[in-house]
Amino acid sequence: MERVGIRNVTTDPVPLNRWQPSSWQLEVIGGQNAGPVKVSWYVPYSGDTGPQGVTAPLSLKATKGAIGLVTVKPPSLPYGLIDLINWDAPLQPKHPLGYNPFATYDRTWFAGGSLVEELDQHKKAGAAGVIVILDLPAEAAEGQYLPYDGIIRDLPSLIVDRDTGTALTKAAKDGASVRLRLEADVQAITTPNLYGIIPGASDELVMIQSHTDGTNGLEENGTEAILAMAQYLARIPRSELPRSILIVMSTGHMSGHAMGTEAFLRKHTGDLVARTAAAMSLEHLGARPWLPDKNGTYRLGSGYETGLCFASPHKEMIKVARTAQERSQVDGNRVLRPFMPDTISGESPNGFWWPGDGEGLWRVSALPSMQYISGPAYLLSSGKPVMEFIDTAAIRRQAIAFTDAALELTRIPRPQLNKRRWDDPGSLPSLPL
Repeated sequence: MERVGIRNVTTDPVPLNRWQPSSWQLEVIGGQNAGPVKVSWYVPYSGDTGPQGVTAPLSLKATKGAIGLVTVKPPSLPYGLIDLINWDAPLQPKHPLGYNPFATYDRTWFAGGSLVEELDQHKKAGAAGVIVILDLPAEAAEGQYLPYDGIIRDLPSLIVDRDTGTALTKAAKDGASVRLRLEADVQAITTPNLYGIIPGASDELVMIQSHTDGTNGLEENGTEAILAMAQYLARIPRSELPRSILIVMSTGHMSGHAMGTEAFLRKHTGDLVARTAAAMSLEHLGARPWLPDKNGTYRLGSGYETGLCFASPHKEMIKVARTAQERSQVDGNRVLRPFMPDTISGESPNGFWWPGDGEGLWRVSALPSMQYISGPAYLLSSGKPVMEFIDTAAIRRQAIAFTDAALELTRIPRPQLNKRRWDDPGSLPSLPL
């Protein structure tokens, strides 16, 4: 960060209960299916069995003392529904000829919500553990880091692929038991947020943010793009940069969604955040599609993985985000509304938020803000070599486009940036009952 021209680089320690696995194993005990079972991955933060593991009957239901066997499949969402939450629908987004609104988006990361429900149900029932069948072939199930909410459930759980799950389902119906071993420890540590400033002509700030941790080289490549952007921005004469640039690289994304980002926003509410006129978050750039063919085998496809921007309900942010999407020439010009109801914290200024490491920019701090994100099938594949899955020329175009966006945000007057859309739910008058 210092080498590319970011000044006053500072670390903020963020407390974290780090759950760290050391080994895991699964085997069927007794019967014709006895023996070791291929495990695709562990369920992060799920629990610890100790070196002896836990042996219990395999159950297709959430049962006290048993090891539950559950099947989780990513939900399918028609692209036409995604279009409905686009700002300015139905006139936007624009699609190429041949676009099919009935084609479905069903990526692996999307299964996280269903998995959480299953884990919570088995925890409530008093299960001794859980085996999760990801309804995917072995190459797609391997290493899937799901869920990543950072909640320690004390319910040791492992993940297997579709074919392995079929064999385990038969074993469960035959009354088999299994031994599940997952050794892990928990340590109270601190992990650093990093931030620094590229000075401009004023103390007002435009924030550019991403997270430093990830499962592979796509999950956390927003930071690499931001370093390239910062190197360019730092060369602009200070007098020609109307606002200063705040670079934030957050920690803890894989142990509680936007944990590090939220910690930064809450700590600096009265100083850096108060000076911030607009903000953007960038994740998962240059992704190529990796999808099953007609035989169910996953293959790299042509073009780009579905990528989109979210934007807060500010006219200028929506405009800037859409322009950046169009300039980058990576998978269309989708710019979506915050659409997830804020039923947990209730902080969102209009009652909604979006998924991604930058969601707190709007939900927590009410900043005029935008987020770029993609979510290919290999996004959460832990340790997967992904350079063949990434188009570096596309990352360069995106970095240039979002640098242009940052420069645009340094020039727009703050009252204009703060102007919200008339159709923002938080701007609509309440109707008398």
